[in-house]
Amino acid sequence: MNELINIINKNDPRPLYSQIADGIREKVSTKEWEKNHQLPAEEELAKMLEVSRGTLRKAISSLIKEGILIQIQGKGTFVAEPKMSHPFGQELISFAESMEREGIKFETKVIEKRLIQPKASIRQKFSLKDGQSVLYLKRVRYIDNDPVIVLENYINVNLCEGIEQVDFENTHLFAAIEKISGRKIKFGFRQFEARGLEEEQALILSLPKGTPVLYLDQITYLEESKPVEISYVWLRSDKYSVASFLQRD
Repeated sequence: MNELINIINKNDPRPLYSQIADGIREKVSTKEWEKNHQLPAEEELAKMLEVSRGTLRKAISSLIKEGILIQIQGKGTFVAEPKMSHPFGQELISFAESMEREGIKFETKVIEKRLIQPKASIRQKFSLKDGQSVLYLKRVRYIDNDPVIVLENYINVNLCEGIEQVDFENTHLFAAIEKISGRKIKFGFRQFEARGLEEEQALILSLPKGTPVLYLDQITYLEESKPVEISYVWLRSDKYSVASFLQRD
């Protein structure tokens, strides 16, 4: 840990706490310090850096707010497990595709998969006639054996006949839709909001009822503007973040 001393430059006009935070942030981003890496005790670290404990606490506090560090009472300060991020507002990709892109290993479990007569709101969005069925799919995604995402999907089987036969524990939904329909997914609409967990989702995610999570409502369209899939998704906000690249002309 002696290399930490070099993160402070007394001639730098930036506040010391900011220099400390930047130095720690760099060690985490370069994976020199990986997740669960424990920092020295506060008193020891302050002495190493030759700063006051108040200055050190300010740096650590800012990194905790960013989700880079985590403090566990009675145990110390650790590098936090990085959050997954999803590129909202940039491109239409599935959550499985975004996790694979980031190199995150995950497991999918299908809780329910069956053809159903949908409620009126689903039937209306798909422009279905009375008596026409949709595929109802309910899944949960795990990372390191922790449930992090609950997904409920309604798929218009009139546009991808036979999709109910797909093994969705080993096949991505978007890939299956495109292969079976013979069309590309063209665009979609997504709406995010903060929502407290209801009892059913709370049990699946192993969280108390009412815990705030990120909730997503989505409808996806094939070419020719045909709606093919509707999603309702609950994401653990302590494990998942939404990222967006925006440019101003």
